[in-house]
Order: sequence, then C-alpha cells, then structure tokens
Amino acid sequence: MPGSIDMNKERRNTAMNTLKREGNSIPELEVLSGGAALAATAQNEEDEMEIDLVELAFLLLDKLHYIILFFLVGALLFNAYSYFLIHPTYESTSSIYIVSASGGSVVDLTDLNIGSSLKNDYQELIMSYPVLDRVSEKLELGLDTRQMSKMISVTNPTDTRILKLTATAESPELARDIANTLAEVSVEYLPDTMSTDAPNIAQVARLADRKAGPSYTKYTLLGGVVGAMLCCAWIAVSHLMDDTIRTADDMEKYFGEPRMNLIGDVLCVAMLVIGLGYMIATLVSLMGGVM
Repeated sequence: MPGSIDMNKERRNTAMNTLKREGNSIPELEVLSGGAALAATAQNEEDEMEIDLVELAFLLLDKLHYIILFFLVGALLFNAYSYFLIHPTYESTSSIYIVSASGGSVVDLTDLNIGSSLKNDYQELIMSYPVLDRVSEKLELGLDTRQMSKMISVTNPTDTRILKLTATAESPELARDIANTLAEVSVEYLPDTMSTDAPNIAQVARLADRKAGPSYTKYTLLGGVVGAMLCCAWIAVSHLMDDTIRTADDMEKYFGEPRMNLIGDVLCVAMLVIGLGYMIATLVSLMGGVM
C-alpha cells in the first residue's frame, strides 16, 4: 500500500509538471507567431509603399510630350491672366537730401553725423498718417492712410543721406504727382515736427516711360512651371494607382516570384492544359468511332 501511494503521487506530480510546461509554452508560441506576423505585415506594407524612382523617371520621359503640352497651356493661361486681368502700374521717384549746413555754407562733421542719425526717423515720419493724409488731400485722391501706404515706398541707398520716395500707380501722371507732392509735404512737415533744418529736394519725379508691372515674362514662366508640375503629378499618381499587369516585371512585383520562373511555370501549365485537351479530344473521337 505505501508503495502504491508513492507511485500515484509521482504520477500526479509528473502530470502537473507536464501541464505547466504546456501552459507556459503555448503563450510563448503565440507571442512568437504574432511577432512574425507583424514583421511580415510591416515588410509587405513597406514593399507596397516602395516607389521605383528610376521607373518613374522613365515614365515621365516617355510622357514628355504631355508635359510640354501642359507647360505651353499653363504659360498661355498665366500670360493671358496677367495681360487682361492685371492692371499695369507705373513708378516715379523723387528724392530728398537730409542734411544742410547749420552754421553757413560749410557742412561740418557734426552736420554729417546728425544727418546719418536722422535718416531712420525721417523714413518713419514720411510714412506716418499726417504726411500721407496731407498728400491725399492735396491731390484730391480720397484715399486713406492704408491705401496710400501701399502706393509709396521710402528707401535709403547705402552710405548716403538721401531718401528716395517712390510712388506706384496705375497711370504715370498719378505716380509722378504723388512722388513730387510727397517730397513737398515732407519738406514742410519734417522741420516743424523734429525742430531741425528742412531737408532739400534733390530730385523731382519725372513721368514714367515704361510699365513697372506686371512682368509678363515672369507670369508666363510661372504658368509654364505650374502646368508642367501638375502634369507630372497627374502622371505619377495615375501610375501609382494603376495596378494593371502589363509586363513580366509587373507579375514579379505583384506576385513576388522570380520573373523567369513565373513565366516558365505559366508556359508549363499552358502546355499541360493543351496536352490534356488534345488527349481528351482524341479519346472522344476514338470512342465516337467505336460506337
């Protein structure tokens, strides 16, 4: 009896150990199989997302006539837009000289330093609303400060005490009048505001003899580039979205088999089907003859 009891205990222990080992191994197998599946899925997605740039480049080269056509159409459309829908503008420029002699006809170093330090202040004050509003009133333009500021620019050439006042308008006469009136109003307004000597008008604006904008060449080139880029994008998207099998390379790409082996397998299957069909047709004809 004691011997049988010990044997039963050993059997129970062995069975329990076996169940434990099996229970621990199943999750491990599931984890390993799950990881392999995830890795295979990620690899397949990476293969699907891979884009053959060389193939795409040859495709674009093959469709070059379409790209040229879209380039010409885009250039024509943008040129027509700039010519018919954008009003031409003209520019005129006047200039003022900031510093003058403070003690007589001789300009000393102090006058030069003061002129250099005041040019930034002059630029800000010229673009202020008292000056711009006065210009609009004198010319009876009926424009507010924001509209006037879009038509005027003030620049200071490097290492000079000269301010260039440039006016842009849709007519050359208006551009000239704005530039000259702005210089006159500035010469009157700046000394009263800053308690300094009045700047001198160095250059009077003249009537513009050519358009400042728009640039038809720039719009034409821009339209051509936009048209060509749209065509390239259309060709690339159409190629990537097209999954039609046309060549052996496409078969290898979609089925993942070597090209020559796949063609050989297809030929073998075709020959086998043809042979079976011939044998069946022969048997049927023989049976018909016997009957």
